[in-house]
Amino acid sequence: MLAAVLWALTAWPVVARAASAPNAPSRRHATQHLTVDVHTGPAAAVIPASFLGLSWETTSLESPSLSSPSPQLARLLRALGPGLLRISGVSVDRTRWSPPATAAAPWQLTAIAPADLEHLGALMRESTWRLLLGLDLGHLEAPALVQEDLAASALLGGSLAAVEIGNEPDLYTHAPSAPFRALLGVEHLRVPPWGIGQYLAEITSLRAALAAGGAAAPLYGPDTAGPAWMASYAQAQGRGLAALVAHYYPLDRCSGGRLLVHGASLQSLLGTRVAHNEQRLLRALMRLAAANALPLRIDEANSVACAGQPHVSDTFGAALWALDFSLLAARQGASGINFHGGVGQCGAGGIVSPWYSPLCALPDGQLHARAEYYALLALRSLEGCAFVPVTYSAPPDIAVFALRAPDGSLRVVIDDTQLPQPRRRRQKAQPASPVTVTVSAPASYTKASIVRLAAPAASSIGGTTFGGAAVAPDGSFPGALSAPLAFASGAFVAKLAPASAAIVTLGEGH
Repeated sequence: MLAAVLWALTAWPVVARAASAPNAPSRRHATQHLTVDVHTGPAAAVIPASFLGLSWETTSLESPSLSSPSPQLARLLRALGPGLLRISGVSVDRTRWSPPATAAAPWQLTAIAPADLEHLGALMRESTWRLLLGLDLGHLEAPALVQEDLAASALLGGSLAAVEIGNEPDLYTHAPSAPFRALLGVEHLRVPPWGIGQYLAEITSLRAALAAGGAAAPLYGPDTAGPAWMASYAQAQGRGLAALVAHYYPLDRCSGGRLLVHGASLQSLLGTRVAHNEQRLLRALMRLAAANALPLRIDEANSVACAGQPHVSDTFGAALWALDFSLLAARQGASGINFHGGVGQCGAGGIVSPWYSPLCALPDGQLHARAEYYALLALRSLEGCAFVPVTYSAPPDIAVFALRAPDGSLRVVIDDTQLPQPRRRRQKAQPASPVTVTVSAPASYTKASIVRLAAPAASSIGGTTFGGAAVAPDGSFPGALSAPLAFASGAFVAKLAPASAAIVTLGEGH
C-alpha cells in the first residue's frame, strides 16, 4: 500500500507495447477497425488455476465478514475459483500475535489470535481458497512469530499456502503516509541508516528461529515496495524460499508522505506510459526470478498507491487496467497477482477500504462487488489457458491477447481503454470511437462467440457487468452469457464499444 510506485523504472530496459509515444493521443474516426490474426502455436505461459488473489490488511480481521461466518463472502471468493488470500499489508507490522491472556503491547494496532485463524480456516475451506499469512517484522518478537506460524499450520492445515515476514521493509525508515498517520502514527519502524544489510540479518535470524521451533510453513519474500533489495534477498535467502514476491502500483496519490493536490487520473492510469513501464518491469522481475529458479508472484498490487484515487480507482476504467496488467503479468510467466484492499465501508477510502478495493461493505453490512471484481471474473474464465501468438493492428489504447484453452478452443481478449479526447482550445471534446474487430484463425475454427466486460463509461462507479450479468446481493454470480458471432469472408466480426473489453471464443466444428 505504501509502495514506491514506479520502482525507479528508468533503470529497466524499455519494451514497447505500441509504436506511438507514451500518452500520445490516437487518431479517432467514426469507427475504428481492428484486425486480429490468431496463430495456434507454439503455446507459451499458462495462466495457473491459482493465479487470482486478493490481499487484505490485517486490520480487516476485525470486519464482521471475517470475524463470523459469511456465506456471502465465501460465494464471492468461490466465483473467482481456487484463489489465494493474503492477510498482511502495512498494518501487519503493528499486529501482535495474541493467544489467550496475552497483554496488549503499547505499539500494537491490532492483534491476531487463534480464533482469527480458525475463522480464516473456515472461510478457506468454504471458498476453496488458500491463505498467505503475513507475520510482524516491525517489532522483533521471534518467539511470537514461531507460535503464530505453528498455530497457523495446525489450524489451517493444507489451507495455509505460505507465510511472509514483514511488509515493505525497504520503507521501514519512512514515516507512514498522510492518510494513515491517524491510525499508524508517525514513528518509523527502523531508524536510519538501517538498510538491506540489517534486514537480511534479521530475516536470517528469524528463519533460524522458525526452523528451530519446528515451524515449517513455506516462505514468500521479500515483500518489498521496490526492486532494489530483491536481488540481494534472492541471493541470500533463496534457498528454501517458496516464491519471490513483489508489490506494484503504477501511480501514487502521495508524494513525500503527503497527499497530492491533483492526484492520478484515468488518462494517466490507462495511458501508454503506464503500459510501457509495466512491460519492462515485469520482464526484469521475471529475469530475476528465473535466475534464482523461483516463481514470481505480485502479492500486492492495485491502481493507485496511498489508498487509491477516488473517482479513478473505484471506476470501470480501473477494471480495464486490472485486466490488462494481469494478462501482461501472466504472459510473462508470473504465478499470480493479489489485488490489495479490504472489506471496509465503501465510502471510507481508508486503510481497510481503499478506493481500489475490489470488495467493500455497504451500510447494511452486505458486501458490494466493485468494477475491479468483474475484471477478476473475466480473468477467472481464462485460467488454464496458454498464450499463443497473435498479430494485430490497433491503436496504442487497445490491447489484444490470444490464448488456447485446454479443450482446444481459442480465446481472444480485446481490452479497449479508449477515453474521450480532452477538450482543447477552440475545439470540442472528441468522443471515443467504437471498434469493428475482425478475427481470423486457422480454417478449422468455424464458430465463435463473444462475452463482454462493460459499464456505461470508463468513469462509471456502478453498472458493471460481465457477459451481461451482475453479482447478486447474496454474493453469487449467475454466469456470463455469450452471444454468437457472424462468420464472413473467412473471419469473425464483432463490434466493441470504447472503454470496454471482450473475450471472443473460437471453436472447431459445427
